Amino acid sequence: MTTFDVEVRALDYNPDPLRVFRSEFLSSPRHFFLESSVVKPGFSRFSFMGDSHGRLAETITYEASSHSVCVECSDGITRESTQDFLQLLASRLNHYQCKQPDRLPFDFNLGYVGLLGYELKSQTIGAQAYASRSHDAAFILATRMIAFDHAEQRCYLLYLVEHDQDRQSASHWFDQVQARLHEQPRGAQPISRQRKLSLPQVEAWIQDHASIRHSKQCYIDKINEAQREIIDGETYEVCLTNLIEFPFADSPFDLYTVMRELTPAPHAGYFSIPDFQIVSSSPERFLKIDRHHQVEAKPIKGTRPRGRCAEEDQELIEQMRGDEKDRAENLMIVDLLRNDLGQVCTIGSVRVPALFAVETYSHVHQLVSTISGQLKPSLSAVDCVRATFPGGSMTGAPKKRTMEIIDRLEEGPRGAYSGSLGWFGLGGACDLNIMIRSITVDAQVARFGVGGAITSLSDPLGEYIETIVKASGVVEAVTQLRNTSV
Repeated sequence: MTTFDVEVRALDYNPDPLRVFRSEFLSSPRHFFLESSVVKPGFSRFSFMGDSHGRLAETITYEASSHSVCVECSDGITRESTQDFLQLLASRLNHYQCKQPDRLPFDFNLGYVGLLGYELKSQTIGAQAYASRSHDAAFILATRMIAFDHAEQRCYLLYLVEHDQDRQSASHWFDQVQARLHEQPRGAQPISRQRKLSLPQVEAWIQDHASIRHSKQCYIDKINEAQREIIDGETYEVCLTNLIEFPFADSPFDLYTVMRELTPAPHAGYFSIPDFQIVSSSPERFLKIDRHHQVEAKPIKGTRPRGRCAEEDQELIEQMRGDEKDRAENLMIVDLLRNDLGQVCTIGSVRVPALFAVETYSHVHQLVSTISGQLKPSLSAVDCVRATFPGGSMTGAPKKRTMEIIDRLEEGPRGAYSGSLGWFGLGGACDLNIMIRSITVDAQVARFGVGGAITSLSDPLGEYIETIVKASGVVEAVTQLRNTSV
């Protein structure tokens, strides 16, 4: 039996994560940067960066429509077929499974980092309706990593090892990185970008520089159709989305640096393999499972812009808290997630510790609820994902029937949008975001989704305008990247 372990070195350094990522991992062909560019007590204390390097390096990509898997390791590439990607991922995690080091204050002890795209719903609760234009899943095995503890102002170096030769490689890398980090300036670089585009300018940019799956009138017609489904009793809520794509030959990482300055987020991330990049500024957590099998989901339903002063901020918060539609949307998703988690958590453990809580960020206020539970001892993080994916905040309720309506109305794949980016640790934990405010780049084409939850109370024109509001962060970042040096 193969036995793996994780070597760890803790450092009392507080260098800027962005500078460190540029110097340590950006040149690596397969790398990731999962960061909390907004540090919120209780759920965004750590940032992780690393790559798949050396003898144990591994990259897995999957296309759901053809059931094809490509596994690239240090000794070559293999191709196979499977109708169950999650089972394949679980088997790889079991192969490398190793004990969680006691000295780590976080649960990510190396493991698989990457994307679960929306079309993987065909392997959970949905249908295989469309073929994506890019990978439906893409993961790398993180074999070395730097983790930042923003609360304690420390960082940790981690390296996956199997035998003494690996331990020597780990020690050598630790010494090199420690010396380089010692020379890095302390503290983070200031974040100072401001938004410049009005909503009409955002809409005009999309019309001039991008293609959108559904025009304004078409999208409004689909909202009306979704409301007819609600009136007919087929669904309570439909999360209807639109897809935007445009040519993109710039640097995806430079785009990420602009987005993190414009819209810092607690579940942001950058992921890159040779043919595929993800740029994410997501504020939403899909699912977190800790080393003790405690599960947490944090759906967002309800958003308001920041005010111009503290008084206006408070008015907007109170308006959101009291809005019947926002509360109804949020409550329906809470009930959906309680049902999802009830399938895999111990009886009586599923709770809602926070209902309609307000979280405030640089540009928005959001209505966020928290659902928690204790995963059954016989089940794994992958089992929990199988029971809950895709996130209910991006489908509507009831989930299965509503996804059938979504397939018909949207007329195409979502791809990465509304899937999840994050990690599965070798100690059994995981942490995944919801892929919103996120862009994928594949073959010099960028794609991102926008949408909103449609209920019987929705105003169709207002819902369309909300999609432009949600597109504004991406459009702003692309225009600023192209108009200024990074």
